[in-house]
Amino acid sequence: MSRPVRIALIPGDGVGGEVMAEAVPCLDWAVARGRCLEAVPLPYGAEHYLATGETLPEHAFTTLRDGCDAVLFGAVGDPRIPDGRHAEQILLRLRRELELAVNFRPCRPLAPGFDPAINLEIYRENTEGPYCLQGTTEPGRAVDYAIHTEPAVHRLLACAFQRAAVLGRPLLLAHKANVLKHGHGLWLRVYADLKAQFPTVDARTMHADALLCALVQDPKAFGIIAADNYLGDLISDLTAAYVGGMGMAPSLSWAPHRPFRCAALAEPVHGSAPDIAGQGLANPVGMFLSLALLFRHLGWEPEATALEAAVGEALHAGFRTRDLGGTHGTSEMGKAVRSQLPT
Repeated sequence: MSRPVRIALIPGDGVGGEVMAEAVPCLDWAVARGRCLEAVPLPYGAEHYLATGETLPEHAFTTLRDGCDAVLFGAVGDPRIPDGRHAEQILLRLRRELELAVNFRPCRPLAPGFDPAINLEIYRENTEGPYCLQGTTEPGRAVDYAIHTEPAVHRLLACAFQRAAVLGRPLLLAHKANVLKHGHGLWLRVYADLKAQFPTVDARTMHADALLCALVQDPKAFGIIAADNYLGDLISDLTAAYVGGMGMAPSLSWAPHRPFRCAALAEPVHGSAPDIAGQGLANPVGMFLSLALLFRHLGWEPEATALEAAVGEALHAGFRTRDLGGTHGTSEMGKAVRSQLPT
């Protein structure tokens, strides 16, 4: 790419800005190694909304869509905005309108004390399902709709099948088609079509409730798991326990059909954690690992591998934030990781 890669930075709310601040120097490190990139800081989040009434104005969305290549995102959620309207109009809008249908959440333990033999990859559809935010509320009755479309389901499952084929790993589709006959019935039909196109992939389906039980009992028995937005959310949050908790868990969302210039968004999965915001207690590892996923998506494999290795080396050197039973703060953990990066 002859032009700079432009990465929008949206710290968002709560601990989002704290963990973002630890990862941003890694962009300068990548530049020092010869990568051509430009950071584009953006202010959108609860503070900006409360001060201005703006969530994500149209001009900012257009800048992101047409003028940036990716987004590095912190977190959204603030108790001062109990209905979460800004979160819906910022993060969920980016996922939906940039068509970031594929949400990738790997589960690979790096910290001592967690089983390194576990190697799970969750592929979660990221734009539809019950998170379509459509429904009705009336006295004594509330309805939330779940929408599943064949293009979005196909994008997600095709990526999961392709990954399974390349790695030679088993693929499992989690569903509840025994009850959700329409929406999850569509998932099974698309799955069957793709299974016929990937005859070498060891693919099967499983009811999601049974899968959750099996994941607790023997997580090493699974490889790649695909699911809709809701089930993928639950499954990936459960598997985060195998890496040390939500503060350790990364994610990357992308649009495999790339209709826009901006077609990837990296974010840790821990949320804004308002109970510890501003105290320097948040674990920045999920953000570091999310940035590594973004580096890999951009084709910068050496930087991605080095950043993941730096996280592992810092953890093995004894650095732990409170969520891992340690005493190191956000800044200390961030410095420990960055000190392990090669020059």
